[in-house]
Amino acid sequence: MSTSAAGDQAPSMDTGIKSNAFREVLKQMGAGQKPEPKLWSTFVAAQNDGVKTGPKIGEKVPDFALPDQNGKERSLHELMGPKGLLLVFLRSADW
Repeated sequence: MSTSAAGDQAPSMDTGIKSNAFREVLKQMGAGQKPEPKLWSTFVAAQNDGVKTGPKIGEKVPDFALPDQNGKERSLHELMGPKGLLLVFLRSADW
């Protein structure tokens, strides 16, 4: 996978290889088979090809608000401290 000077990943996997990995993994899993490790690794790499994971360190993001675990709306501005904020999003198993 290639990386630009800014750190973004540029898609680099051949589209034919990527398409084949998706097709074969879905076909095998649909048939109740476990994909072989090499195919699975290609499938995972294809899913992550060119992925951008968010803002870069120090990059400003627009203010937004989301409900916390108790339903109270919290804004980025409200939570931001003098040294910044580390915000982690976790996926819940019940949604």
